[in-house]
Amino acid sequence: MIFGHQKKLKIFSRLINYDRFPHAVLFAGPSKIGKRTVAIEISKYLSQSPAPKETFLDFSQKECSSQICDLIDQGKFPGILKVGKEEDFSIKKIREIREKLSLSSPYPFKIVIIDNAENLLWEATGALLKVLEEPRGKTIFFLVARFPYVLPKTILSRCEIFKFYPLSREEIKIFIKKEIEKKGIKLTEEKINIILDFSAGRIGVAKDILLDKNRLFYYNLNLGNLKKIKNISIFERMLMAEKLEKEEKIDDFLFIAEYWFRDLLLIKNKSKQIFFKSKEEEIKKESNFFSEEELKDILKKVQKTKKSLLFSNVSRLLAVENFILGI
Repeated sequence: MIFGHQKKLKIFSRLINYDRFPHAVLFAGPSKIGKRTVAIEISKYLSQSPAPKETFLDFSQKECSSQICDLIDQGKFPGILKVGKEEDFSIKKIREIREKLSLSSPYPFKIVIIDNAENLLWEATGALLKVLEEPRGKTIFFLVARFPYVLPKTILSRCEIFKFYPLSREEIKIFIKKEIEKKGIKLTEEKINIILDFSAGRIGVAKDILLDKNRLFYYNLNLGNLKKIKNISIFERMLMAEKLEKEEKIDDFLFIAEYWFRDLLLIKNKSKQIFFKSKEEEIKKESNFFSEEELKDILKKVQKTKKSLLFSNVSRLLAVENFILGI
């Protein structure tokens, strides 16, 4: 079942209905907004035998309980090949997929889902290009990526690219209220607004917070650390970086940092389009401690740190230390 992205779902439904769904698509956009979920849902629909009488749009709006859907959810359906673990991004894995695609299949489609496609090693992208150039039968490749520009142009040119965006605050609020009603969770309006702040339009983050009570605590802790950075010593900043690395909370910290300093910059420019709406007055006060240029520079450093962690062998501790010391 898919929540949100209705315009995209209608497009996919028409393409599937007219048998024009591309053999290779790239779903691009921020993490935890539903890209991979949409790819899996399309895979479920196309893997049904006999084919569903309902449209994909209708299919995507309810829970599927067929045996095939259950197997896909468990990762045991042989008609879908998934790539997503760190060890999967090698040329060996892509060659293995190519061999499997050459075999006959009892299923309507052979489907490959490559999550975090930007992590593919250079040799692997060359092997993938050969497969994309010579698609076998009814084969569909889903490439899911946060940073599509990292992929070679030769790969991008062979994919139909669909960009995904965070959902609106109102959409996330509807989702949260449906989830707490379904699960019998009791939340105050204040707590719902805090979840809306931290989710920043990302449905996966909202879901994580609802499933794990500690997650909201960690997000609040990271925000608290960000607020006090300006007023602590270099030694204390290094201890903070060390603790983040030890507890594997660097990604969460950078996620919060990006949206917090973005909001400070927006408020400074008299914009009301902030994510931390429940902390608007606090943001106004906090923004006075930074110049516009300082905030722009911090946001650039957030992006640089995130990219270095993703695409280089730099020490994670050293990367977050440099960021925290540079604020």
